[in-house]
Amino acid sequence: MKPVIGLTMHPVEGKKEINNTYINAIQKAGGTPICLPIINEENVEQILNIVDGIVSIGGYDINPLIFGEEPHYKLGVVIDERDKSDMLIMKCAFERELPILGICRGEQVMNVAFGGTLYQDIDTQVENILKHTQVSLRHEVTHTVVLEQSKLQQIVGASSILTNSFHHQAVARVADGFIINARAKDGVIEGIEHPTHPYCIGVQWHPEGLENDAPSDKLFKSFIEASTK
Repeated sequence: MKPVIGLTMHPVEGKKEINNTYINAIQKAGGTPICLPIINEENVEQILNIVDGIVSIGGYDINPLIFGEEPHYKLGVVIDERDKSDMLIMKCAFERELPILGICRGEQVMNVAFGGTLYQDIDTQVENILKHTQVSLRHEVTHTVVLEQSKLQQIVGASSILTNSFHHQAVARVADGFIINARAKDGVIEGIEHPTHPYCIGVQWHPEGLENDAPSDKLFKSFIEASTK
C-alpha cells in the first residue's frame, strides 16, 4: 500500500486551492495524496487517523500577532482560519510523530507553531539581502542554499544546492528544539528541522516546483519512505 499523504490547502474566495505540482511530487515519489480542508479541534484527530504523513504547503503570510508582533508595513495578506488550521495540523501531527514536510510558508508554520518568530519582510528587516522573490518561472533555480550538518544534508548528499525562491518572510528566532539545516549566502535561514523527531523537516524554497531536480527528488522520496514505516 502506498502511504497516504495529507496536503494542506489555500482558502481563497470561497474555495480551497493547491498547485498541481505538490500532488505530482507526492505521486512521483510513491505516495497517495489527499487534500485537506480547513481543520478544527473537532475533526483533526479523525482526519489524521487516515494519513501517514503531512505536507504543509506554501501560501500567504502568517499573522504576526501569533508570535507576539504587530504588523510590519510590508506584511501581506493573512488568513486567520488557515493559520489556525495549519498550526493545529502541525502540532497534532508532531505529537503523533507523523512525518512532516513543511514547504515555504509550511516551514514558517513549523517554526511559529512551536514558539519561533519570523522576519515579516526580509527586504526591509535584513541587511545586504539577496533576491528571494524571483520573477523567473517556478522551475528555474536562482540562488544557492548552503546545507548545514543535519538530516536534510544527509538526504540530499551535498553541502550546497541551487533552489528557486518565492518568499519575503523568513525564520528569525528558531523554535526551541529545532535546528537550522540550511541558509542562503546572505545568512537568511532556508530550512529547519527537529533532530529527534522521526521526520520533521522544513524548507523555505519550493522543491515541488523544480522538475527533474535530484535534490528535490531525494527530499520527497525520503519523506515518502518515512511515511511508509
